Amino acid sequence: MTTSHGSPVDPEARTETMRAVGPETPHAHQAPPPAQAPPQAARRRPAEQEPVEEPATRNGMGTPALVLGLLAAATCWTGWAGVVLGLPAVVAGYLGARRAFHDLATDGAASLGGLVTGLVGLIAGAIIVWPTLFGSGGFGDGLTLDQCMAQSTSAREMHMCKSQHLAEFNERYPNAAE
Repeated sequence: MTTSHGSPVDPEARTETMRAVGPETPHAHQAPPPAQAPPQAARRRPAEQEPVEEPATRNGMGTPALVLGLLAAATCWTGWAGVVLGLPAVVAGYLGARRAFHDLATDGAASLGGLVTGLVGLIAGAIIVWPTLFGSGGFGDGLTLDQCMAQSTSAREMHMCKSQHLAEFNERYPNAAE
């Protein structure tokens, strides 16, 4: 496409000119639209002119996670200590490792170490506490009535044997007073 005086017309330049001038309006009382800079001017601007603020590095989860994780792993044989110390170690280790993965922290190794040792303490403590929470693991578990009665040393333990093996006890001693 060419203009009336023979020079080629750039459709992009014409569009930019129309944007800068704005639509022609017959209303005289309206203020003219503000002049807009062509979009190419924004593209030509070097990136150094606008400083980009980098996110702040926030350390602080690695050390607590590692300390709690080591304590959880060391005391997990007691049961509750492993669970109570392992849970916050896992949470702090996960959060710290996530920050380090996204380059927002530099203590990723300590966070990951706390996560792993806290998880070990949490799992081992939970395995030890599990029977206590769900009622298995009492006196006489896994024994027959005879074995349980042979191991009992008090009337209370004999009663526990009787209650655990009630069906067998009632079959063997139908006339026993309860």
